[in-house]
Amino acid sequence: MIRLVPGRFVAVVAYMAAMLLLSSLPGREVARLGLSHTLLNLAHIPLFTGLAWVTLSAFVGPARTRVLLAAGVCVLFALTDEWHQSFVPGRVASLSDLAADAGGIVLGIALREGLRPVVLALKGDPQQ
Repeated sequence: MIRLVPGRFVAVVAYMAAMLLLSSLPGREVARLGLSHTLLNLAHIPLFTGLAWVTLSAFVGPARTRVLLAAGVCVLFALTDEWHQSFVPGRVASLSDLAADAGGIVLGIALREGLRPVVLALKGDPQQ
């Protein structure tokens, strides 16, 4: 059975809210930051790596179920975020951004799941 940890879920919602605020910056404001288009696209990877990490940590239960649920939540958010950007002046929804989001999601889940046994061993916790 899968269980949602409320305190960790609050972190997921806060992370998503912060990302939506960034996505709400008009293109003109983003241009003032002086970041190249390539750098902005690459920023999707670490942002979604972090999102996947905190989302996965919010679920406790069988690994396969946790991973699929976290991935689904993150992909749904990525789709929503790209759709949202299509309404922000000077911003566009982009398949390349969505691909970078997906790459970040995969990386975040792989890192979290890969390090999980180490963290649990250090904690002396047989499972979480």
